[in-house]
Amino acid sequence: MCNLYSNNASLPDLVRQFQELLGLDLVLSAGDATLANQPWATESVWPRYQGLFVRPIDPANPSAGLEPAVGRWGVVPFFHKGPAKDWKAATNNCRSEEMHEKATFRQILKEKRCIIPATHFVEHTGPKGRMTKHAISPADGSPLFLAGLWARHTWQGETTESYTMLMQGVTDACDMVRFHDRQPVFLDRESARIWLDLSADYRSVLKPPGSRVLAFDPPEPVAA
Repeated sequence: MCNLYSNNASLPDLVRQFQELLGLDLVLSAGDATLANQPWATESVWPRYQGLFVRPIDPANPSAGLEPAVGRWGVVPFFHKGPAKDWKAATNNCRSEEMHEKATFRQILKEKRCIIPATHFVEHTGPKGRMTKHAISPADGSPLFLAGLWARHTWQGETTESYTMLMQGVTDACDMVRFHDRQPVFLDRESARIWLDLSADYRSVLKPPGSRVLAFDPPEPVAA
């Protein structure tokens, strides 16, 4: 499962990337000053850190444009009774094959889908205490667009927005198989539109990529 990633792109860079690579319009409501009062982690995004995610301005009409948002990496569900800081469950990852039935995710799957931009994500191999960190990114140098869900929790007048990263199993044909048995759900121009369309069958985006599409640094796993 993914517990660390980076997103080094600036908002103007993301506007360009979303348009050129996904054909989607990312709208900055205040120009370069958008989210100026909501800082987010960039180089190292860990669970419960504030990270950047992108969602439709109108969930019922994602083609009308997307907006950037900042939230806690790790969904705090609406039904949690208490402040967001008291939610301790590890919900930064969401198993894609179970999300339609899990109480934490099943409602936001129907209503609140998002894209998580990333420069790379990280997996570890090797013995405990001396594990090696592998930065994983597209082999062609392009950015990553990862499928996610977001949530809004309110307690005693305090509202917290949060998000989770979809994870799926790997196959023998996947680059990731040597490093881990699960990986994020990668989105391209076609699958991003399907994922954000609440009326579409999202299951078609749950297709592990094949071989030679990811780069690993360091390139080889370390034995436990």
